[in-house]
Amino acid sequence: MLEFACSDGTKLGLKVRVSEKAKNQRLSLSHNGTLEVVIPVVAASRMVAKLKKAHKDIDSNELNVRLSAELEETAIELSEHHRSWIERAAKRTRPQREAYEMSQAAGLPTHLDFPLANELWLIEYKSTTAKSITVKPDGLRRYDGAKQVLALKISGNIDDEVLCRKALARFVTKRAKDLIPPFAYGVCAEIGAKPRTITVNNRKSAWGVCTGSGDIRIDRKVLFFPTDMARQVVLHEACHLKHLNHSARFYQELFSYEGSTREAEKAVKKGIQLIPAWFIDG
Repeated sequence: MLEFACSDGTKLGLKVRVSEKAKNQRLSLSHNGTLEVVIPVVAASRMVAKLKKAHKDIDSNELNVRLSAELEETAIELSEHHRSWIERAAKRTRPQREAYEMSQAAGLPTHLDFPLANELWLIEYKSTTAKSITVKPDGLRRYDGAKQVLALKISGNIDDEVLCRKALARFVTKRAKDLIPPFAYGVCAEIGAKPRTITVNNRKSAWGVCTGSGDIRIDRKVLFFPTDMARQVVLHEACHLKHLNHSARFYQELFSYEGSTREAEKAVKKGIQLIPAWFIDG
């Protein structure tokens, strides 16, 4: 992977991705410290045409090598052009990167905590001869106050951490789809908001989005939020049903609801610190 060096010595991984959906080049910094440059497929096609014109007898292997070099050069140039933004973003997200590295070093998780459902899943790993990973809920163990303490058995090739993380991510995603929509509909009902649908997906930037047609989509990672922070995410998107912007009227309505404050909004923006690193990339 390429590398981008900030002026303070911070080093960030740099990768390039060609996208069929993107209309323009864009740059993003992930929470694990990787810069991603997205190139529209149309731009990549122009690069291919230019290479074929300059090298009429070029074979497919050489074409791919030269195209990769062109894409990397484009990524480097775009990163340098946005150096000031990258360095500000790198400084702002340093705590998240450090938390990510610590979580990665800690290995596989021992539990899953889902505040929205008062669920704490204790994970039991069992090695078997199977090459795959099986995830199986194993029932209630006890109550800790209002919280249910449940067991989750992971069996199979547990030495393969990548397989384990993917299997756990599928389990978390399913729980998110089961738990977040009912919670969000309940919050909307409190304030009289009526979204057309509420669904769960895997978002890269915002915790949620409200479309012009009245659909609310919430990031599956919100499942790890405390209830008050998850409520703030839903309230934010519910207010977009009336105000598809971040105008003064939007914030006036948002902060009129109980528990919704500027401090709550700031807490949500820092919410990535609450997400287990293994799941961010899961």
